[in-house]
Amino acid sequence: MENHRNNEALVEHLSGLRGRIPLSRRNFLAGAGVLAASAAATGMIAGCSPQTPAEGGAGAPSGSGEAMAATGEAAAVTGNEGKTMGEVLGAGWLGEEPEIAADEIAQTQEADIIVCGAGHAGTAVARRAAELGASVIVVEVQPEDTFSALGNDIGHLNSSWQLDRVGIPEYSVVDFMNEYQMYGAGRVQPTLLSQFANRSGEALDWFIDGYTEDEKNELIPLNWPVVEGYNYKKGPFTSYVGTCQFGGSVGMTDAVKRSQDKARAAGAQFVFGQAATRLVHNEDGTEVTGVIAKDSSTGDYVQYNGRAVVLACGDIGSNSAMYNAICRENYELGEYKDCSAMSGRDGSGIAMAMRIGAKVEIATGGDMGSHAFIPLSPMEGVECLWLNKYGERYCNEAFGGPLLSGCAGAREPGDRAYLVWGNDWKEVFLNQLAGHLAPKEWDDETIANVQATMEAAVGSGAEGDDTSGKFLYCADTLEELCDYMGMEEGVKANTLAAIEKWNAAHDAGIDTEFGRDPETMWPIKDGPFYGYPCSKRVGGGSLVATSGLLVTGRQQVQGQGFEPIKGLFACGNNSGGRFPMGYNGIMNGVSIGMCLCLGYTLGEYLATEDFDRYCTLGAGNADIKQSENGMAGPPMGGGGEGEGGEGGGEGGAPAGDGAAGGEGGAPAGDGAPDGGAPAGGGAPA
Repeated sequence: MENHRNNEALVEHLSGLRGRIPLSRRNFLAGAGVLAASAAATGMIAGCSPQTPAEGGAGAPSGSGEAMAATGEAAAVTGNEGKTMGEVLGAGWLGEEPEIAADEIAQTQEADIIVCGAGHAGTAVARRAAELGASVIVVEVQPEDTFSALGNDIGHLNSSWQLDRVGIPEYSVVDFMNEYQMYGAGRVQPTLLSQFANRSGEALDWFIDGYTEDEKNELIPLNWPVVEGYNYKKGPFTSYVGTCQFGGSVGMTDAVKRSQDKARAAGAQFVFGQAATRLVHNEDGTEVTGVIAKDSSTGDYVQYNGRAVVLACGDIGSNSAMYNAICRENYELGEYKDCSAMSGRDGSGIAMAMRIGAKVEIATGGDMGSHAFIPLSPMEGVECLWLNKYGERYCNEAFGGPLLSGCAGAREPGDRAYLVWGNDWKEVFLNQLAGHLAPKEWDDETIANVQATMEAAVGSGAEGDDTSGKFLYCADTLEELCDYMGMEEGVKANTLAAIEKWNAAHDAGIDTEFGRDPETMWPIKDGPFYGYPCSKRVGGGSLVATSGLLVTGRQQVQGQGFEPIKGLFACGNNSGGRFPMGYNGIMNGVSIGMCLCLGYTLGEYLATEDFDRYCTLGAGNADIKQSENGMAGPPMGGGGEGEGGEGGGEGGAPAGDGAAGGEGGAPAGDGAPDGGAPAGGGAPA
């Protein structure tokens, strides 16, 4: 199999910017501009087409962060029952829909499906739907001649490219779904996850259909081949190697353009240089019948009517007000440093839907990494021994990779950590859980680069060595290593004790302290010993945000009562349900992989199914009978005098006396007002 290598100058430049050793030049692509190349350099990927804040997103006239932040008042802390999420969460920044008079609309066009955004997700929707006979119009804010797509890796399972051409073993879709839900704390939309697990390989093969044999040979399977004796299972998690990287003559932007051409050949129409501005909907926001877009060249408005409108126009990266609100964990971890992302999109597609009553992801919200402390050493996100500022071990370092295990470190005191390993660095390096922030390849060139870094550190003493762009320390004894890393005596003592416990757990074959798989605990007994002190950065955003609109398993946007809004769908980074707790490291390229696969399945669904039926199906079901013999429930909100009064209403615990007379009810004033979680301690609305 041939692997494509090119763009030497860009590789060196980006390696310098990142402060890392150039593990392998195959990790980088000749991309469309520095933004796309930077996405590849970080090993992270985004879901839709980039745009500048000046261009706006899918709604620049009213949807920019500046416009949103300048309108409205903050929501009251209480008394919001019955309001939409936009009215509560978006109070102070979401703003109102723009007023566009009928005589301002220069023309009207119609199709079965209107897609906002021609990136990974939007193009997949359009192509698949058109191939199956639907009429489709795609509205994209970028000009056609400068169109570009972010990223370069497509994560997936069990494509024929993986199984037949590359020779990667078939993965269990059952294991994958269960592991993925662990990453998402059970909050991942199960039907979307099932579609990805079962059909992402099919979508990848469809995406590259028509490529020549040489072009298919240039596609790079990340972390393949694995080293001899590699154990795919690390504790409860699997290493899903074989992500498809577009590292040859067909880069990611060209690949998306090819897919657009196939969509056109099937009858889809693409309109570039127009920003979707306002949804066309009924008075109460329960039905969408079109979208109004503004032409960036003429300033004219064009209305596109359709039975389905698909929002696939990017994340919230340049809209800090929206980012801070939706990705609350990241905002708070950064101690309220404004979040932003490199994607350049302002969340306007999401804002259009929120303004008519749509909900966004109900969780902490997520982006590509600022929810976790990721100690990237000269060996990347190596799962060696991690110590906090006190020299104490604080977590299972190998629990699902740094984007998951790093959540613990994000909450540790202080702004630094220490990584320690022994002279068996090669075994440690070559047996990592494959995924985001781990090395992408374990080939001879990669190993040689790491070895050069290790050898350069030998004898560097207290000065350390920064051959890799990061200061690495090496010593013959652990005591010397602690001194070289600048540890005070108490921290040094804790470090030596932590290493002793680590070695004992390895020897005993069980880590009762944090539950790490002992097969991944390499003993730290023989020198030379290596240490890497690193600063901690969390919050503030990253490459792209990954939280969007709350959707059903059919990718219908959900509004009040969690009911689907008729005619409105979301895909790609406009959609929630994929990374509710933050971007995960289950495999490289899973973001674009989700965009591609779920765009593929959504296009198929819209072209072949009666999707409107789910807006009325079940409405005639009989009411649920309520027994009078069951245990009384908690009070239904309120709880103060005049709202249930001293008795707490019907069947509830006394509002003021808590559990004193009511069998198990928590006192309303002691951390559980109105029967809920402590005020201020729960998840944001």
